[in-house]
Amino acid sequence: MLHREMNGPNLKNDRSGGIEGLPLQLMILILIATLATAIIIGWMGNISTPESIGDVTLDKSDVSAVRGANGYCTITETFSVYVTDQDDNPLKDAVITLSGHGIQDAYGNTVHKNTDKDGKVTFNKNSMRLKMSSNTGFVTVNVSKPGYGEDSSCKIIVIV
Repeated sequence: MLHREMNGPNLKNDRSGGIEGLPLQLMILILIATLATAIIIGWMGNISTPESIGDVTLDKSDVSAVRGANGYCTITETFSVYVTDQDDNPLKDAVITLSGHGIQDAYGNTVHKNTDKDGKVTFNKNSMRLKMSSNTGFVTVNVSKPGYGEDSSCKIIVIV
């Protein structure tokens, strides 16, 4: 009642009372924004860089094969595949699978091996066969590892 008597009947037009509440509202808003920012930065701090397959390289760009009587060509050279991660560290336990021209091992199975601690796999001569109608062809080196993805960018030339 005292407040009304001091300001008169036009209390609705008196806006001076709102200024006293503004700093408190502003401080609450800043506090909420700061907490929200801290939470978001905390979540982002736990996000790690995605892992991926880096380079897939061969010690030879081509290998020789010889035609057999059964219609298959046998690869007559040993070759190695090297795999690294995105930071150029050897990628252990990556699965290397060879595909193309019906390549298979001596038992007729898919040719595949896991990399060792040095990111290396060696495929021995006379342990793989394939069907080729021409004197040259490509075999694709497929690399995969859970959490790292897949890579099929590397090919080896087979010359009969």
